Amino acid sequence: MQHPPAIRSGDQLRVIAPSGPVAAERLSRGLAVLRRRFADAEIVVDHQVYERHGYLAGSDAVRLAAFENGLREPCTRLIWCARGGYGATRILARANPRILEHAPKPLVGFSDVTALLCWAYVAAGVPGVHGPVVSQLGSLPPDDLERVEALVRGEIAAPLQADEGSVLVGGTVEGPLIVGNLEVLRSLIGTPYMPSLEGCILGIEEIGERPYRLDRSLTQLMHSGALRGLRGVVVGQLTSCEASSTTTGEDPLRAHAVVEERLGRLGIPVVTGFPFGHEEGRHAALPFGVRVRLHADDATLECLEPVTSPEA
Repeated sequence: MQHPPAIRSGDQLRVIAPSGPVAAERLSRGLAVLRRRFADAEIVVDHQVYERHGYLAGSDAVRLAAFENGLREPCTRLIWCARGGYGATRILARANPRILEHAPKPLVGFSDVTALLCWAYVAAGVPGVHGPVVSQLGSLPPDDLERVEALVRGEIAAPLQADEGSVLVGGTVEGPLIVGNLEVLRSLIGTPYMPSLEGCILGIEEIGERPYRLDRSLTQLMHSGALRGLRGVVVGQLTSCEASSTTTGEDPLRAHAVVEERLGRLGIPVVTGFPFGHEEGRHAALPFGVRVRLHADDATLECLEPVTSPEA
């Protein structure tokens, strides 16, 4: 495990868009938040962020170059993704892990950025922050902004309580937290970029997937052996995942029921209802790849170590 240096006064924070194109207004609001909260840092927006190539923020070569330039740039201490979407998996095979090995830097993002967080962790043992993308920052409350800032500045984030949901299996377990979008994690099965979940705690969130697709993704994770040795699961927001009963005849609340039925079979601590994911107006950042403790009976996730090191 390589704990990258925490961002400090005078360091450079670089914004890139490794997946989909970015809405200008949301980006502008998010950048304003970044500049207020990191007034002591230099905020650099890679020109690639404004690219548009169909459903991608530029060609694969352009997006890969922006990512690797951020990793190579000596002044850049932190890379923050502008949005998710789709496209990060297309650049994984060509990304050079040696750049990250020599100068570890944390990556902040979620959704499709799950693929890059996994790549950095598997390829170079570098943890990151599963947190709000820049285009999401303008809609978040102060608590969520303070939390993601604390993580990149080398602090241990406060314990996170599930807002609502269920404790499927109780108990207390600890291990590295691997957290990401369910569908993106499923797409990494069978590739060199899927982290081993043995001894880990898994966090998942999702948007726009109907209940049967949640079932399919979780079932594939189970059948593939990817969940072998898993110690616990925390479930975040399942945004717009309810099926429409008027068009399908399904119970619109079935999304949570499907997740609980699938995960309840694992026989390990599982808690749903944590406030991370795609919901507008709430996204609590989580460390990716560092140790946490899940107190399932209290529906609380406790961070045990920082992502970044203030002393590095």
